Amino acid sequence: MINHTVIMAASSSSSSSSSSSSSSFYPVSMADSRISELDYNVRDGIEAVIKTTYQRESCAWTYLRDNPPSESTGYMFSNNPVFTGINGNMQVGHSGSSYAWTMRNLQYIATHGIDAYIAAACN
Repeated sequence: MINHTVIMAASSSSSSSSSSSSSSFYPVSMADSRISELDYNVRDGIEAVIKTTYQRESCAWTYLRDNPPSESTGYMFSNNPVFTGINGNMQVGHSGSSYAWTMRNLQYIATHGIDAYIAAACN
Protein backbone atom coordinates (compact mmCIF):
# COMPACT_ATOMS: atom_id res chain seq x y z
CA MET A 1 0.00 0.00 0.00
CA ILE A 2 1.39 3.40 -0.95
CA ASN A 3 1.62 5.84 1.95
CA HIS A 4 -0.31 9.10 2.19
CA THR A 5 2.13 11.29 0.31
CA VAL A 6 1.22 14.59 -1.21
CA ILE A 7 2.74 14.71 -4.66
CA MET A 8 3.05 18.26 -5.89
CA ALA A 9 3.69 19.11 -9.51
CA ALA A 10 7.00 20.71 -10.28
CA SER A 11 6.36 23.78 -12.39
CA SER A 12 9.38 23.19 -14.62
CA SER A 13 8.85 19.49 -15.24
CA SER A 14 9.02 18.24 -18.77
CA SER A 15 6.43 16.08 -20.44
CA SER A 16 5.94 12.75 -18.83
CA SER A 17 7.79 9.96 -20.55
CA SER A 18 5.64 7.67 -22.58
CA SER A 19 4.46 4.51 -20.92
CA SER A 20 3.79 1.23 -22.64
CA SER A 21 1.47 1.51 -25.59
CA SER A 22 -1.12 -0.73 -23.95
CA SER A 23 -1.67 1.51 -20.92
CA SER A 24 -3.35 4.89 -20.86
CA PHE A 25 -2.03 8.11 -19.40
CA TYR A 26 -5.08 8.33 -17.11
CA PRO A 27 -6.91 5.44 -15.47
CA VAL A 28 -10.13 4.94 -17.44
CA SER A 29 -11.40 1.97 -15.46
CA MET A 30 -11.15 0.74 -11.89
CA ALA A 31 -9.93 -2.55 -13.39
CA ASP A 32 -6.62 -0.80 -14.25
CA SER A 33 -4.07 -2.91 -12.36
CA ARG A 34 -1.82 0.12 -11.78
CA ILE A 35 -4.20 1.57 -9.18
CA SER A 36 -4.82 -1.49 -7.03
CA GLU A 37 -2.13 -0.64 -4.45
CA LEU A 38 -2.88 3.09 -4.19
CA ASP A 39 -4.26 4.74 -1.08
CA TYR A 40 -8.02 4.21 -0.65
CA ASN A 41 -8.76 7.95 -0.88
CA VAL A 42 -6.87 8.22 -4.16
CA ARG A 43 -8.58 5.13 -5.60
CA ASP A 44 -11.94 6.58 -4.59
CA GLY A 45 -10.99 9.89 -6.22
CA ILE A 46 -9.94 8.12 -9.42
CA GLU A 47 -13.27 6.32 -9.52
CA ALA A 48 -15.06 9.64 -8.97
CA VAL A 49 -13.18 11.24 -11.89
CA ILE A 50 -14.05 8.28 -14.12
CA LYS A 51 -17.75 8.54 -13.13
CA THR A 52 -17.73 12.31 -13.66
CA THR A 53 -16.23 11.82 -17.12
CA TYR A 54 -19.09 9.48 -18.10
CA GLN A 55 -21.75 11.76 -16.59
CA ARG A 56 -20.44 14.91 -18.27
CA GLU A 57 -19.47 13.15 -21.51
CA SER A 58 -16.19 15.06 -21.44
CA CYS A 59 -12.87 14.12 -19.91
CA ALA A 60 -12.70 15.20 -16.28
CA TRP A 61 -8.97 14.30 -16.29
CA THR A 62 -8.15 16.93 -18.91
CA TYR A 63 -10.42 19.41 -17.13
CA LEU A 64 -8.45 18.87 -13.90
CA ARG A 65 -5.20 19.25 -15.83
CA ASP A 66 -6.23 22.46 -17.58
CA ASN A 67 -8.27 24.16 -14.85
CA PRO A 68 -6.56 24.42 -11.47
CA PRO A 69 -8.72 25.74 -8.66
CA SER A 70 -8.75 29.43 -7.78
CA GLU A 71 -5.97 30.42 -5.39
CA SER A 72 -8.60 32.07 -3.18
CA THR A 73 -10.84 28.99 -2.87
CA GLY A 74 -8.68 25.98 -3.61
CA TYR A 75 -10.65 22.78 -4.09
CA MET A 76 -12.32 22.92 -0.65
CA PHE A 77 -14.35 26.07 -1.20
CA SER A 78 -14.73 26.02 -4.97
CA ASN A 79 -18.18 26.05 -6.55
CA ASN A 80 -16.77 24.81 -9.87
CA PRO A 81 -19.34 22.34 -11.26
CA VAL A 82 -16.71 19.78 -12.35
CA PHE A 83 -15.01 19.79 -8.96
CA THR A 84 -18.43 19.57 -7.30
CA GLY A 85 -19.31 16.64 -9.59
CA ILE A 86 -16.12 14.80 -8.67
CA ASN A 87 -16.78 15.44 -4.98
CA GLY A 88 -20.35 14.19 -5.36
CA ASN A 89 -19.08 10.96 -6.89
CA MET A 90 -16.65 10.22 -4.06
CA GLN A 91 -17.74 7.50 -1.66
CA VAL A 92 -15.31 8.40 1.13
CA GLY A 93 -16.66 10.80 3.74
CA HIS A 94 -13.95 13.44 3.55
CA SER A 95 -12.95 16.17 5.94
CA GLY A 96 -11.98 19.37 4.16
CA SER A 97 -8.34 18.44 4.52
CA SER A 98 -8.62 14.91 3.12
CA TYR A 99 -10.75 16.19 0.22
CA ALA A 100 -8.14 18.83 -0.67
CA TRP A 101 -5.35 16.24 -0.33
CA THR A 102 -7.20 13.80 -2.59
CA MET A 103 -7.96 16.47 -5.20
CA ARG A 104 -4.31 17.61 -5.28
CA ASN A 105 -3.26 14.00 -5.88
CA LEU A 106 -5.84 13.72 -8.68
CA GLN A 107 -4.53 16.99 -10.12
CA TYR A 108 -1.03 15.46 -10.18
CA ILE A 109 -2.34 12.37 -11.99
CA ALA A 110 -4.18 14.61 -14.47
CA THR A 111 -1.04 16.62 -15.14
CA HIS A 112 1.65 13.93 -15.13
CA GLY A 113 -0.19 10.63 -15.61
CA ILE A 114 -0.77 7.63 -13.41
CA ASP A 115 2.64 6.06 -14.04
CA ALA A 116 4.47 9.23 -12.96
CA TYR A 117 2.23 9.46 -9.88
CA ILE A 118 3.01 5.90 -8.86
CA ALA A 119 6.74 6.45 -9.39
CA ALA A 120 6.68 9.65 -7.32
CA ALA A 121 4.55 8.14 -4.56
CA CYS A 122 6.86 5.15 -4.21
CA ASN A 123 10.00 7.27 -3.81
